[in-house]
Amino acid sequence: MLTSNQIRQSFLDFFREKKHTIVPSGSLMPDSPNLLFTNAGMNQFVPIFLGEKNADVSKWGGAVPGSDTRAADTQKCIRAGGKHNDLDDVGLDTYHHTFFEMLGNWSFGDYFKKEAIEWSWELIVERFKFPPNRVYATIYQPDKSLGDPSERDQEAWDLWAEKFRGAGLDPEVHIVNGNKKDNFWMMGETGPCGPCSEIHIDLTPAGDTRGALVNKGTAECIEIWNNVFIQFNANPDGTFTPLPAQHVDTGMGFERLVSIIQCTKNFTDFANAKISNYETDVFRPIFDEIEKMSGKKYTSTLPQPNAAGQVIPTTEQEKVDVAFRVIGDHIRTLSFAIADGIQPGNNDRNYVLRRILRRAVRYGRSLGFREPFFYKLTAVLARTMGDVFPEIRAKQKQVEETLKREEEAFNKTLDKGIALFEAEAARLTGTSESTKETGSTRFQRVGSGILPEPSARYSKRNLPHYERPHGIYHVTFSTKDRRSLSPAARDIVLNALTHFDRVRYDLFAAVVMPDHVHALFQPWKKSANAQGEPTFWTLAELTHSVKSFTANEINKAEGKTGTPVWEKESHDRLMRGDGEVEEKFLYICNNPRTENLVAPDEEYRWLWTWNDRKALSDAGASQDAKHDTLEACAPVSSALPTARAISGAFAFRLYDEQGFPLDLTELMARERGLTVDTSGFEKLMEEQRTRARAAQKKQVIELSEVETKEPTKFVGYDSLSTPAKVLEVVALKDRTAVVLDASAAYAEMGGQVGDSGEITHGADVWRIANTQKTGHTWLHFLESNSTDPSNSGKSSITENGEREAPGSARFQRAV
Repeated sequence: MLTSNQIRQSFLDFFREKKHTIVPSGSLMPDSPNLLFTNAGMNQFVPIFLGEKNADVSKWGGAVPGSDTRAADTQKCIRAGGKHNDLDDVGLDTYHHTFFEMLGNWSFGDYFKKEAIEWSWELIVERFKFPPNRVYATIYQPDKSLGDPSERDQEAWDLWAEKFRGAGLDPEVHIVNGNKKDNFWMMGETGPCGPCSEIHIDLTPAGDTRGALVNKGTAECIEIWNNVFIQFNANPDGTFTPLPAQHVDTGMGFERLVSIIQCTKNFTDFANAKISNYETDVFRPIFDEIEKMSGKKYTSTLPQPNAAGQVIPTTEQEKVDVAFRVIGDHIRTLSFAIADGIQPGNNDRNYVLRRILRRAVRYGRSLGFREPFFYKLTAVLARTMGDVFPEIRAKQKQVEETLKREEEAFNKTLDKGIALFEAEAARLTGTSESTKETGSTRFQRVGSGILPEPSARYSKRNLPHYERPHGIYHVTFSTKDRRSLSPAARDIVLNALTHFDRVRYDLFAAVVMPDHVHALFQPWKKSANAQGEPTFWTLAELTHSVKSFTANEINKAEGKTGTPVWEKESHDRLMRGDGEVEEKFLYICNNPRTENLVAPDEEYRWLWTWNDRKALSDAGASQDAKHDTLEACAPVSSALPTARAISGAFAFRLYDEQGFPLDLTELMARERGLTVDTSGFEKLMEEQRTRARAAQKKQVIELSEVETKEPTKFVGYDSLSTPAKVLEVVALKDRTAVVLDASAAYAEMGGQVGDSGEITHGADVWRIANTQKTGHTWLHFLESNSTDPSNSGKSSITENGEREAPGSARFQRAV
């Protein structure tokens, strides 16, 4: 079976034979000011497409000289910010990455559609041996009703048709039309553009879908190569004119190509194939090292969407496997970016890297890593990818040192931040902090049975009687004199019970029998007392609302007045453990069968379980509709929707004190079934921005111009580090210096070189290259690649890249 290195080399060799110059990958640091990172193979060739640079690629330092107007390469790409951002999906599926390689071949005013399509078929079918019957091509067919530009790309259709006919295949089946969205490429609103033609592969076991899955967003039929034919210029007035020179711009996902070849065992086994980028030798060496370091095994499990459509790992093995994929992806992103000179930091692309690194380190906790581990994986990349990208081998030590420093800085606050988050999550959901699980019991149907997942938790705190905050209760009430409820009456009762679900309580299960009712629920927060402590809906309030309303509605429907419906007493019981919750849930679900109301395999109309919530929503049972029906019910607190949201103030505290980016807090919240008040967070961020703008960096020409309200207190005789307050940040020529109210650094004087060290705030770090003094003021000069603390602490990127100043910091002298 071909290795990934052989597959990559085969692509480059093929186009070398076609007289292409094999050029090195462009840097991940893009030339374009509008890009955070190089995110596509064409980035380094944009000046040629725009006519700003001559097409003399053989003079660009290509490893293998060829034509001046033909090039091929494998381009390092990062998509983790801006328009193309795959960060949140990494680890949850088989194909999303923040770092990937894009194989490409390019024609600058040289060959065009004929050669590009012929060579695509030759490489895919004749050299790589893809089964022709599984290959589909798309061509541009404008939808004039949507204002799509230009005309149908008949030339591309004819060229593909010749290839498919030659393989005994029907081009009407294997060539699929696409509109502007799928098959017309534009660099921007204006500029070079043109139709494109993609190659898709049918990965179903039989391979007989006849193009029905092309461009349908399914993993069973995926695009692997796109040929872009740049032949027009998009004008500001919306018109398109032909370009004087026509170009070809192609891109093939390397990891995707490798996964198809290797996971089907060179196309010999589609029936048992598990197509995954992570099941290849691209990631296997990294996973081998993680397994060796952690003692855990990667087993390829994937979390499935829940009823709300969220993909959240639930089992321990799913959490382990997600962590493997995240760490395996993120080490590639960080290592190659740092090797290309992009450092983790506090601004723009630098902060994106820091966010990614902290995400990886946090996932490392799922594998038991407490000490720096991430940096050790760089050696695997240097060994396996150093021949193709020599910069990773040449810069290995620098990359490792940078990653280790970042890990150490974040580790200082990570455990404390996680502990703070878990305590807050436990307060909101009612979990025990030690369990770190959501506080609601969820159950799922499996065939005709019911299985629990995961176990319930509750906090034992004193309330009147025996009720507990976040306690789970089984409640039973019976009809007066055991009168039998009609089907319509049972509908009224079940609707009333489900009405309050996710409003006053979490309803786990409910059943309306002919003469009694069972419900299993967890009351929600109602309000707060004078001390700010939460109060909860009581069982008396909840049962009275249901019984009072349903009695009136049932009597109204049956034409009776003042006739009692329910007995006064209700039987309720606090669940004292997971076993009791499971027992009562199953009891409720089986009650219609044990009472012989339905057969064992028959559904009971008046049984409701947690998983029915989505079905009710899909059927149109909206909260608004239910409120219209239940006008007699007491008003619902407007504070309830935010009862399970991490507050903006708390998210800001995690960010400001512990270095948690907002997206990391959001990730942890999703895993607990919580949301984050991002608007509240941004409000606090804006307040910090305002404070920072009021203390802008001061421009000075000479050290003697630095004036501070108080002298720097020197503590270096007694300590290597000290808490400090940032008094001022000054720009002196091309250097930035930070003035602190206290310092442990010896300043440059009397022939002695000034100390180096670092300033930390939360998990943010600024490297100090030198320390000087003027009068009684110490100036700590930042390293050239370090941003200044007047721009620190922001967890998202603004348009101008501003970041905010910490009020306090800690200086530590290097030893």
